[in-house]
Amino acid sequence: MAKKITHETALLGLTAGIRKAKELNQRSTLSVVDEGGHLIASIRVDDAAFGTIEIAQNKAYTAAAFRQPTAAWMDVVQPGAALYGLERSCSRPFVVFGGGFPVFDGDSVIGGVGVSGGPVEADEAIANVIVSAIQEK
Repeated sequence: MAKKITHETALLGLTAGIRKAKELNQRSTLSVVDEGGHLIASIRVDDAAFGTIEIAQNKAYTAAAFRQPTAAWMDVVQPGAALYGLERSCSRPFVVFGGGFPVFDGDSVIGGVGVSGGPVEADEAIANVIVSAIQEK
């Protein structure tokens, strides 16, 4: 049986992510969802734009829903590509650029992490720190 991401574990992950965001001088929102895409915890770092809140949560949701990083979708959703329009195909928008990662326990997805606020490279670096902290717990 796969473990669950508890709120305590999510907070440990977010704390590690906040440290990384500060190290990278990023004003970001960091979110953790469970295996069903339901929000466990989210925090908006001081001075992060309010638009980052929904994007971070949707990155986490997308990563958990599709069991892969959000950046994996960028090429296949471009105009003329096989999945063009995917990001708008459901009532909740999918995010198809970097900053979202699934969290695994073995082969099972137990949640997702999303970060928004910086360039994609910074969002991904922060998200990877959160995933690592959650998986180490």
